[in-house]
Parts: sequence; structure tokens; C-alpha cells
Amino acid sequence: MDLFDVARSCFRRWYVLLPLLAISVWYSYSVYSSVQPVYYANTVIGLAPPSVRQDSPSAGGEIRRNGLLDVGGASLVANLTALGLREPTVVDRVVAAGGSPDYTAKAFPTPPPNPQLPMVFVEQTSSDPAEVTKTLELVAAQAEVTLRTLQQQARVPEDQMVTPFVVTPPGTPVAAMPTRTRSTIAILAAGTGLSILVTVLADVLLTRLRSGRRIQPRPPISDTPRDGVPPYDVDAQREHEAPDDDAVDAR
Repeated sequence: MDLFDVARSCFRRWYVLLPLLAISVWYSYSVYSSVQPVYYANTVIGLAPPSVRQDSPSAGGEIRRNGLLDVGGASLVANLTALGLREPTVVDRVVAAGGSPDYTAKAFPTPPPNPQLPMVFVEQTSSDPAEVTKTLELVAAQAEVTLRTLQQQARVPEDQMVTPFVVTPPGTPVAAMPTRTRSTIAILAAGTGLSILVTVLADVLLTRLRSGRRIQPRPPISDTPRDGVPPYDVDAQREHEAPDDDAVDAR
């Protein structure tokens, strides 16, 4: 069966196809209307290097430097800060203060002319716009604690620590429905395909039933043997029952 056969079947059984298509369209519209919007916002946290880097020994003979900056630069500090903001203890503090645990944090370098000032990008998506704003504010506050704890563990001197600052505060959450159109199209396509399949199957079944009614039954054959002819020999029975031409001429 090719596409032309499918089209002919759908045309013949339009009274089956159209109601099924109507049901598919109605269900797709219901799904499209029932999807709730989600809200998205983000904040950007910058990292400020120490204002003074002391490369010469101090009075006590100690060189005070930020070892993290010496090893991997500000990019290393930004990546460690982004990872630290996703630590379970930090997430628990955000949730305990009324935020959501579903935020994401990642580091990305800024383009030239400031390649040495990477930033931490924090974003949040939720069905409640107030929750989005509150979560971002709480994460921005935790960035300072996280970065300070990280540098303390690396034994960075206080005056050589990198400090965070908010580059872009949380903006007004923007409503979006990222899955509504995609899910509606998928449901409509699946409903259309199923409707065509059911219509073709119904056409095949009805055609076979109608063809079976048009077949005329053959006349029954007597089961009684005639002159020694076995009853199961149908051709012999018919030849025996046929009138003899000589007998007809004699009459």
C-alpha cells in the first residue's frame, strides 16, 4: 500500500478520519492551554583581585601573595567559586533562607579587553517569579562567604584575597513557555498519524466485509452416492447428474 492508496482510503472513509482529527486537535489545544509559564532571571557576579599585590618580602621576611591566582589565575578562582556555590552545604543554606535549590552557577571569561576578570553566572528558572528573585539574591550573598572560605582553606592572606561583587543584579523574571509549542506539535503529529492508521484499517476491514457479501454460494451437492460414484467425488457426481445427450435425442 502506497501513499495513493492511503489517500484513497482516507477519502472513502472521511466520516472516520474527520472525527479522529477533531479529537486530536481538541486534545492538542487543551495541552497548549494548560501549560503554565515559567520565569527566568540571572545575576552576574564579578571577582575583584586584591588591590595591592606584595611581591617583595615584608618586614617579617614573608612574601604575601594569593597562591590561587599564582597557580591558575582569576579563571581558576571563578571556576572554584561556581563549584562552591553548588556545594550541598551552600544549597542547604539557600533553601533554609527561602530560596530554591534548582539554580545553576557557572564561570565564563569576559571578552577582551578584560580577559583576566572572569565572572560567575547564576541563573534560576521557576514557576514563581518571587522565588526566582529571592533565590538569586541569596546565592549572590553566599558567593562572598563561599569565596572567602575557599581562600581561607588555601591559606591566602586576608589582604591578598579576591572579593566578589555583583555586576548585574537580579532583573525582573521573564515569563516563558519553552515546552508548550514543542509538546503541542508532537501530540498533534501523533494524533494525526494515529487517525490515518485507524482510518486505513477501517477501510480495509469494511472493504473485505463488503466483498464477502457479494460472493454467491455454489449449489449444494448431494451427499447420496449415485450408481457407485463416491459422494466425495464432486466432479463425477455432477457428470452423473447431467442429462445424457443420447437420452435427450431419443425423447
